[in-house]
Amino acid sequence: MTLLKKSLFILFSVLFAMGFAQKRKKPTALLTKEDFTHPSTSVVFPMLWSGFQRESIYSYDLQDKNIAVRYGQKLDKKNKTTFTLYIHPKEAVDNQMIRDSFSSYDYIFHQISNKGMDIKPSFGSISNDSIKVNYIYSVFDRPMETLDFFKGVKYIDKSSLLSIYECGGWSFRTLMSSDHMTKDQLAELKDKIENYFGILDIASKKHLPIDKKPDIVLSSVVKRDSMMTHAVLAAAHAKIEWLGKNLEKKELLTGFNDMKIESEMYAIEKMVEFYKAHEKDWTMHDDTKKYFSEMARIVDNGRIKDHIYYKYDGIINYEGGAARKDDYIQFKIDKDISENTNEMFYKIFYRLE
Repeated sequence: MTLLKKSLFILFSVLFAMGFAQKRKKPTALLTKEDFTHPSTSVVFPMLWSGFQRESIYSYDLQDKNIAVRYGQKLDKKNKTTFTLYIHPKEAVDNQMIRDSFSSYDYIFHQISNKGMDIKPSFGSISNDSIKVNYIYSVFDRPMETLDFFKGVKYIDKSSLLSIYECGGWSFRTLMSSDHMTKDQLAELKDKIENYFGILDIASKKHLPIDKKPDIVLSSVVKRDSMMTHAVLAAAHAKIEWLGKNLEKKELLTGFNDMKIESEMYAIEKMVEFYKAHEKDWTMHDDTKKYFSEMARIVDNGRIKDHIYYKYDGIINYEGGAARKDDYIQFKIDKDISENTNEMFYKIFYRLE
């Protein structure tokens, strides 16, 4: 993640930070030996489930809405599988939230590991007649720190899985690691968790208010001149239009589900169209002229998809993106296209009550 993207990520994260009125000063262990029912969603976390022992429940607020539940299964001294389920309410939902969350995990994993990892995103969905939940996940090898009697601390590669779900007014995430399970076995375990712990039921508890249009938040950079403001707003409205026309109602109820590359393509095309139509209407900052001249070169050369894939560090549903990345980097060099084209200027969001 570039420094610029991190800065914008922090900006938007602050805007949409969870501000629970009764947040605990520090996570508190809930010491119960019985099956635990999450009070807000009615999800039951049993002491034993499918060969896994519940090891801990941590609560982050006084009403126990925001919790983390850890399960473990130990075959012997060296082989153990664990998974942690995170569930909490959301005060706002935006079209970048699930991507930002995945990117944050990727960044943290690399910060605390002793070598690089290949955390490639995959995309899936589960649905019934009334609701559809989209999610992003990855199965990967992760070096994890462990204590060693002779060496003190060493790193062991473990098969890991991360999955993040768009559940309307609720957030649900799963994080797994195993010494012995294969990646396919972890993926099967993910599917079992989705079914047993009722992802669709959680998403049904609080829908997004799709009867009204989402709001738009702009970064401060956009306000440098009229062209920048109006063109970016044109992009944001185009994205809202595309999502409303191309997604099912039952998936709009659970999130923006903005992982289809076509929605971003449409928004960029409309933004550049607006710029070309109104290029002589306002006096522009030099940085604005530079940005739109570069974006026009991307559009005119048919490289929008590759640009989007590069801009979002591959966290977008574009099957051929990885294979085209090096060629796009060379295209940027040849056409004198700067990293400023990767700036994020807006998010669309719903504020939830």
